[in-house]
Amino acid sequence: MNNDIPNFNLLAIFAAVMEQGSFSQAAEHLNTNQSTISTALARLKKQVGQELFVRKGRGVVPTSYSESLYAQIQQPITQLNDIFQGLGDFDPEHSQRQFVITAPEHLQWVLLDQFAKRKNQGIALEVYDQPDNDAQLYEELLTQKYDLMIDIIPPEHPGIVSQPLYQGEFVVVCSRQHPRIQGELTEQQYMAENHALLARKRNHLRSLNLYTKLDLSKRKAVYHGRSLFNNMMLCSQSDCLTAVPTSMALQFQERLQLQIFYPPFEAKPITNYLIWLKKFDHDPAHKWLRNELITLSGKIDHFIQTQWKHN
Repeated sequence: MNNDIPNFNLLAIFAAVMEQGSFSQAAEHLNTNQSTISTALARLKKQVGQELFVRKGRGVVPTSYSESLYAQIQQPITQLNDIFQGLGDFDPEHSQRQFVITAPEHLQWVLLDQFAKRKNQGIALEVYDQPDNDAQLYEELLTQKYDLMIDIIPPEHPGIVSQPLYQGEFVVVCSRQHPRIQGELTEQQYMAENHALLARKRNHLRSLNLYTKLDLSKRKAVYHGRSLFNNMMLCSQSDCLTAVPTSMALQFQERLQLQIFYPPFEAKPITNYLIWLKKFDHDPAHKWLRNELITLSGKIDHFIQTQWKHN
């Protein structure tokens, strides 16, 4: 058995299954799906090193170990839930709270910078980079690793809600020393050059394909980076092109000595969504966080407008 204390969320899900009598009813009670319940119980089983449930007919029944475990954690789980509900009295000027989110690269620096400037340093923000695959991204929201997430694709799930947060555009960048591109970029030039692409795909497509009808499969990809910043770094030291959100390009334009171009083809704006669990709709602290992020997103527009005036 692992000596580490199991994650509270895993124990809470386990308790819900014990109380509701089935995975499906526990999922409905927790406003999630059976896959999330199964994944959480598998993690708990691995941590405690014991079988928790065995199949009987079309359902499952708890093992003697589970009966014993539940008897010991039932009261602490109830007490902790009462404590968390008491945290509903949230005062942004005096409360102590660590919020955890996951967000795209181009928004991370803005959010961390603005939270660091808050007068009440008892409220802190911890930001995770986004996982490499969509399933893991949503799973970690459903198991409450994050308080909320910001993403370009809102998931379709009954327990998750979303709203548009920020609408931006992407640009194409390359080195100021590029031997063939200086001052302007045509579609023909764009398709003829080497490209640094983001390795991660969304809905089985490269992110840029979601925003243009141009057949981008004909581009010559020479590098598949794990991050937008890696791609910009490569382009600053080579003849490659890459596409990044405007705010990120402007932030690093001078440091990396980059040229910035609007895409030389028709492209749709990129909508970033604020995404959270429905059960937190009316939680005071969570509502404050969502409103704060909406306010901070406006600073990105201000930054872009200010920087473009100097270009």
